[in-house]
Amino acid sequence: MDINDIFIACADKWAKDELDDRINFALDNFDEWISNYDKEEKELLVKLLQNFDYYSHSSIVAIMEQLNLKILKEYGISSEDSVISVVRKADGKLNSSYEYWLLHRMISGFGKGMYCDSINDIAEEYWKNIHKVVYLDDCCGTGEQFTKFIKRQQKSFENKQIILVVIEAVEDAKSYIKSELAKQGLNVEIVVYNTKEKALKNMIQQEKKLFYKMSQKQEIFKDYVLGFEKAEALMAFYNNTPNDTLGLFWFMSKKNKPIFPRELEEKPGWKLSNEKKKRRSREQYESKCQ
Repeated sequence: MDINDIFIACADKWAKDELDDRINFALDNFDEWISNYDKEEKELLVKLLQNFDYYSHSSIVAIMEQLNLKILKEYGISSEDSVISVVRKADGKLNSSYEYWLLHRMISGFGKGMYCDSINDIAEEYWKNIHKVVYLDDCCGTGEQFTKFIKRQQKSFENKQIILVVIEAVEDAKSYIKSELAKQGLNVEIVVYNTKEKALKNMIQQEKKLFYKMSQKQEIFKDYVLGFEKAEALMAFYNNTPNDTLGLFWFMSKKNKPIFPRELEEKPGWKLSNEKKKRRSREQYESKCQ
């Protein structure tokens, strides 16, 4: 199969609901990206591309509406005993979970009182009346981020139903979350639009070796060759590409100009200025010590 034909077919699928800037970027940069690979390597990329999913904003809205109906029907989410929250980062920085949380608020029909970005802020007198806690996010690659997040919470989840709602998940991540949190006696359900196996799971050893060789040749940082914590995901979203995705598709290097580059987090000026001062002070100190 010709990889160019496969890519066009993939792009048509990704743009079914909307042809956005990220798809246009992939179309514009595909030829340069693929020029780095030989015939055998392109054949391997064909397999990966066919399983790669991209979600535009329009498709996410439609999917979120489906998932919302699902949690209403299967879990009876309501203002009577439910709260909808965010999978917050340990450092408190904004992440994709906030974006999907706000999007859900727009399409769900629920009042804003059901939405709380930190359950730790809920008074105990109200917390005892809550029986279902819904968390929203874009994806789940390994499950480690979510399990660590739950363990950081100050509130007790005893006798409560935890429901994680995501667009795409790797099968192993779902199993990991349920088994890991079950050790804490926690009841967790995972509602997913698209569940997939690890990208290299069904490849023969020769293909896996070739993939590693390709990634090394393209100078993909070793921690991201298989995605973060070896998630082996194949997905990208309108707002970013998760680092769970195989590095060839998003990791920028001198050799690799990916079709779905990950948005890098830039530090604000007020933080950089302090770091520059510290750096200058250290340099002045070191020069005096020489």
